[in-house]
Amino acid sequence: MTHQQLSFRVFFAFICCICKFAHLKTALNGKQTTSEEHNTLFFIIFFSTCKVIPSAGHCQSITKRFSTMQYETPILLPRKRQLSRKKIAPSVECFLVTMLFVIAVQGTYLAYVVGILTNLERRFGISSKKSGSLLSFYDIGHTVSVVLIGFLANDKHLPRITATGVLLSAVSMFVLALPMVLFGAESSDEASLSHEHEYILRNICDPARVINSAEKNCELQEKEHFWAFCILIIGQILAGIAAAPFNTVAYVYVDNNLEDKTKSPFYLSLLSSMYAFAPAFGFALSAVITRLYSTIFDVPSNVSVNNDEWIGAWWLGFVIFGLFYLAAIVPLLFFPKNLLKHDSSSFEMQQLRLTYFCYITSNKFVDEIIQNKCSHDHDDHQLSLFGYDERLKETFCGQLKAAVIEFPGLVKNRVFISMIIGWMFGSYLTSGYCTYLPKYIETQFGHSASVADTYAGIVSIGSIAVSTALGGYLLTKFNPSPRKALLFLIATWFIIVITYLVGAIVGCNEPQVKQLLIAAVNQEKFIDKLECSFECQCTQVDFFNPWDLCLCADNGPVETGLYTDECNAIFIYIASMFMGLFLGNLFFMTTMMIVLRSVYDDEKVLALSFASCTTNIMGFIPGPIIFGWIIDEDCLLWHSKCPHDHGNCVIYDNKAFRQSFHLTSAGFQFLAVISVVICYIFSRKFTFPEEERKEEMYDEYVEKQADGSYVV
Repeated sequence: MTHQQLSFRVFFAFICCICKFAHLKTALNGKQTTSEEHNTLFFIIFFSTCKVIPSAGHCQSITKRFSTMQYETPILLPRKRQLSRKKIAPSVECFLVTMLFVIAVQGTYLAYVVGILTNLERRFGISSKKSGSLLSFYDIGHTVSVVLIGFLANDKHLPRITATGVLLSAVSMFVLALPMVLFGAESSDEASLSHEHEYILRNICDPARVINSAEKNCELQEKEHFWAFCILIIGQILAGIAAAPFNTVAYVYVDNNLEDKTKSPFYLSLLSSMYAFAPAFGFALSAVITRLYSTIFDVPSNVSVNNDEWIGAWWLGFVIFGLFYLAAIVPLLFFPKNLLKHDSSSFEMQQLRLTYFCYITSNKFVDEIIQNKCSHDHDDHQLSLFGYDERLKETFCGQLKAAVIEFPGLVKNRVFISMIIGWMFGSYLTSGYCTYLPKYIETQFGHSASVADTYAGIVSIGSIAVSTALGGYLLTKFNPSPRKALLFLIATWFIIVITYLVGAIVGCNEPQVKQLLIAAVNQEKFIDKLECSFECQCTQVDFFNPWDLCLCADNGPVETGLYTDECNAIFIYIASMFMGLFLGNLFFMTTMMIVLRSVYDDEKVLALSFASCTTNIMGFIPGPIIFGWIIDEDCLLWHSKCPHDHGNCVIYDNKAFRQSFHLTSAGFQFLAVISVVICYIFSRKFTFPEEERKEEMYDEYVEKQADGSYVV
């Protein structure tokens, strides 16, 4: 062999060993090794590529030599004394704290959107049905992304996926605040309102000039409302997609990197509890921000917080959330793929790694390993090279095929399906009632948006979240059987039905507007020209057209907006709803318990995913749209200044609103109760998997006792 041939062979071997070494590190799936191990492995691959280790016998001799090394006393060489430095290493606890902050921001945002919904309707002329669809787009994006992440995030860098979701969440927040930048704090018709008032006061009667100006303003207003609504939809979809890793990938990363697996339920419960309590911050933030005018500093002198024309600084909360998300990205970038440090000095792990390296350099040795079923037990898990190689070949299509095979068994499980249906109808409590509760309190009892958000937070968070957490503790402590838990759920959910019926009779009357009759319901525009009639001296009366009827005031004080009588029924309503929903949600976690206990262990992931997707598609997505459409049907007067722009509702028929809002909620909850009753009937003839295991253990005990092999 010439010198040139030898040099070329060494160079080629060097390139090949680098490729094999990179492939090996990928195959190890993030297992950490020391620098000494890296050097040893590199030279093993290098010499094997140069044909210095040409056969499997060399690998076997190396393995035997490696086996004897565990009994040899290591040679300690003197090292240079170094000053000890304390390094802040990433840990599960650090990741947990970071995710608690991220989930707190997300939960705050979800409640904040509900709190400012009325302000968005006023600013961009959005009806309740359209605002409901706006909320549903979040669930649409979230549902699709959760399904994809469940399949595609396997064996990936989970902290980076989570950081990507946080970054996309920040972008979505700034997109939601973008309409304020593009269209300003006031609509085009409101900006020119002072100019039109000047025409009226000076009695300038130029019909052509006024009509042309009105048509131009209407065209600008319609475009403005359309594009603003489209931007809000894009922001909601992005927010839903971005939030998918928070309750999926983050949970898996925490569970996989805990050395003590007994801490997993506690750590995961902390993340779940933040979803329950974070919305309280959202309602509190919306209550504060809606007291600020949309321009913050430039507040009109003739508009107050309690006025229907008041538009709060709805955009400010989105900017705050975006900045918080950006701050949370930084720590997530420092987390490795795996936090657990495997014991590289362990003989079993080193021998397993060396065996795998020999697998790369010698195919014959691999054949011997497979034939002899060479495997090692490490940390109570059997690690097989053949099985590990098979797991590397799993793909999205393979996982999807396995899910399709298991799916028919879930559909035939009557207890599982009936429980999902009950869970779906029960979700309308959150997607329907809680979504429009601030709007209901604001219109029914005549309170400002900030006060309505405060009351809604008390009912939604103070009762439902606390009750659900307490009920989960009771179920864990007493551990009732699935059938007893179903009976508890039936009783408590029936309390919610009664609570809704009580809410349907507690309320206030709507503001009275002169000559605004029921016949004007669902009309886009109220165009009747009113006259003073004989009630010029009446006080506490709302007139539709101030430029005509202010003459009846006889130089008395006249205010803009609607006059509402004081109604103390709000306290009775809040107290009754708080107690009813608190008792009614005590055993809500029974739904999750039945879903998980009615299937086998290998079906739980698919069962929970199917239940979550079904509840989102059939409950959380259509819920706001259905309730928004029902609420729009109870509108008496629309704030419509253009023929093709429906606008937002100014006055509701409070009695019809109160009855339709609560009776619809009671109807969905009653269907949920019926579904749980059917589930209980099916469960009486159903054998739960945990009961099968108990029966198998009992049969084994009886057999041993009969054979005399059982010893006490």
